[in-house]
Amino acid sequence: MSLNTSTSQTVSEALSTRITVRDFLDTPVPSALLREILEKAMRSPSGGNLQPWKLHVMTGDTLAEFKKRATERTLAGKTEEPTYPAYPSPLWEPQRSWRYKLGEDMYKLIGIAKDDKMARLAWLARNADFFNAPVGIIITGNKKLNMPQYMDIGILLQSLMLLAREAGLHTAPQGWWRNWSSVCHEILTIPDEEEVLVGMAMGYGNPDKAVNSLYADRAELDQVSQFYD
Repeated sequence: MSLNTSTSQTVSEALSTRITVRDFLDTPVPSALLREILEKAMRSPSGGNLQPWKLHVMTGDTLAEFKKRATERTLAGKTEEPTYPAYPSPLWEPQRSWRYKLGEDMYKLIGIAKDDKMARLAWLARNADFFNAPVGIIITGNKKLNMPQYMDIGILLQSLMLLAREAGLHTAPQGWWRNWSSVCHEILTIPDEEEVLVGMAMGYGNPDKAVNSLYADRAELDQVSQFYD
């Protein structure tokens, strides 16, 4: 599937054309448009109206410095204890196979062989650059939050992704930043009682990059649903 760079006229269209974009054009997102998307996303629901999120939105020089530090540390082979692990370990079926297939489909598109570990690590490190996106967002929350509030933050992410598609933009949600909270705390104003939960790249997707034709498989409805009359 080729990357859809048009605006979306319906929620259904926004959802069906949303992908995780892994290469962005360096075209700036107009500040008024960015603010409009974020303000609309504030209508996302949350249990008890707690609104448990804090958004740290970066563009320009701040984003450039953030990317620089994150990329340097990644390429230097440094590691940190993640805020939360990305997945349960070990993964079980069918989730394990779904994750494996997504990775193999992506690497096939960009021409990186299965045994080329260095090339795969270099590709993974592009997360540190927000995939060249002109907007980088870090979402933090209080360390006392519980699972229901994390679910609410997921709803906020979905709102941002669909609103971006409505405007002709694309996004990449990034759990990657849970691995690099030090950069976030150094550059952003994050109180001690808050922690890094997730990030997001936002901008205009590059239609000329093969990786942006990756349209991930989804389970059939009957594989994950049971109906009761």
